[in-house]
Amino acid sequence: MPRPFPDAYTLNHKRDEDGVVTFECALDSDIWPWLALAPTHPILIQTVNFWASFDSAVFLDEFRADAWTALTKLDWSCGPPDVGYPARGRYFSASQEDRARYELTLWDLTGMVVADFVGEGVTFRTRNFEGWRDAAKTKLKPPAPATLNYAPAASVGVAHQSESFLAPLREEAGTVTTTGLITKENGLRPNHPYIGGSGDHVNSTHMGEIARQFGELLLEQPTQNRSGKMVLKHYVELGVPFEVKLLARSQEDHSFSLLVRQADRDCAQIDWTFA
Repeated sequence: MPRPFPDAYTLNHKRDEDGVVTFECALDSDIWPWLALAPTHPILIQTVNFWASFDSAVFLDEFRADAWTALTKLDWSCGPPDVGYPARGRYFSASQEDRARYELTLWDLTGMVVADFVGEGVTFRTRNFEGWRDAAKTKLKPPAPATLNYAPAASVGVAHQSESFLAPLREEAGTVTTTGLITKENGLRPNHPYIGGSGDHVNSTHMGEIARQFGELLLEQPTQNRSGKMVLKHYVELGVPFEVKLLARSQEDHSFSLLVRQADRDCAQIDWTFA
């Protein structure tokens, strides 16, 4: 993924004899705009997960020029509601053939855990990865630009209408569902104030924000993410509508489960626990 900023989010990397990487985190919100969000906001949590793990993997020289990696599973838990912003972290990874697993912990300046992550990914070693992706995107691309009647900004907890990713919820055959649409125009910097990415597909930060927005529509009130899990089965393409379906909900456990589908294909499942 191309780096959208000239600055590095994580600094002063060190590797110990067990292969554990420690580092410090940047705290300047003028350079890293998503630091203006709450420390446990899913956009911030998913973004720092990407940059901290990416920077650490680069430091360890784990990337190859002829290979492409994709996140396939991510578990996370957040610190207490009054936790501060990430100030330092710890990263460890292990690989076997084309599969990799990593563990990441971030702490604030007082030593409280901001978030813990366990991620899994796969490496593609095909030389025609870009060609395969171009063919997949062309096949799904609508004949005309897709449009959507997005939910009002206030109902999904965003400052600007352009940050809304989902339509209002609807009930079909006893199931709560909605349609979403993320494009380069509404879902990526510089048009989106916080979310960056390769521009190749809907990424894990988008997925976290989809779950948060769905939760606020479902509960009709603001929520705070406490923990969650994503299983990413297939790319969700930018510029193509997708469906989000409520699989399960527990009022007692303050949790729900979502399925994201596009073009009749199961693409992702997101489990979400909230306060």
